[in-house]
Amino acid sequence: MSFSGRGGEFFGLLVKGSLFMIPTFGFYRFWLITKLRRHLWANTQVAGETFEYTGTGKELLIGFLIALAVLTPLYLGYFILGILLEEAAALASLPLLVIMYLLTHFGVYRARKYRASRTAFRGIRFWMKGAGWAYAFRAILWDLATLLTLGLALPWAMASLERYRMRHTYFGSVQGDFVGAGWTLFKRGWWVWLLGWAIIAGSIALALAGSSRNSDGAEMVAGLLTLGVFVAIAALGPPAMAIFTRWQIEGIRFGDVVVSSSLGIGSLYGLFFKWLFSSIGFMTAFAVIVAILVGIFAAAFQGAL
Repeated sequence: MSFSGRGGEFFGLLVKGSLFMIPTFGFYRFWLITKLRRHLWANTQVAGETFEYTGTGKELLIGFLIALAVLTPLYLGYFILGILLEEAAALASLPLLVIMYLLTHFGVYRARKYRASRTAFRGIRFWMKGAGWAYAFRAILWDLATLLTLGLALPWAMASLERYRMRHTYFGSVQGDFVGAGWTLFKRGWWVWLLGWAIIAGSIALALAGSSRNSDGAEMVAGLLTLGVFVAIAALGPPAMAIFTRWQIEGIRFGDVVVSSSLGIGSLYGLFFKWLFSSIGFMTAFAVIVAILVGIFAAAFQGAL
């Protein structure tokens, strides 16, 4: 398996798409996402043959409008409920948070189902069955187990959810499967979990020790805790992603097709920092362009007056 896409071409798509989103008030993003997917799919090769993405920006826009039609009444109902129950505003927001949390998992499954149905290889289309609500409730139960075990249940949650997704994924008439085990993932990545909590616990201990000698104790605790979480993500994010990605790839099955991976932990660090700094640079350049355009329009408007 290989990827033949070039960074310059992809960067050009991002720049053009970002510029088009300004006059369209962001609605061009659906066509931009479609172009990016077509680029990525068309440059991903298996045995020299590429994938094909057949989705359209119009379909994504329609999906967005449907989601908007569902969410608008929810927000309106929450607004009215907040007015009627002003003293219990926090309690009134709880049902909305639960509904939004459920819809997030539902949306994740539906999005994957859509992408699968718009992906073809050698003229044969992928497709998925299964209910988004069944997946959402399964994911919520696993989230609860992960929370109660301080993250220890996460490998088994990932294995269970990926198994559900793959067993409902088809390539033509061939059913997919996932054979990765939670215990295997745990054995590979237990040290990431342990170091992550050690960094966070150390940040809390330093914050509490410093707050006892400083009047701004709450701010110091929050600041050091935030720093500890950032350090944990920056230091442990790449190895965690490498371990998970390799485990996920090696667990994929389509009939007699077995997938293997030689992805190493070290290779993800370079990619992580490239992504981090390029994202910062891209957002900075985009902000500068927007500021310049706003300044030009403001000057033209004042001149017209």
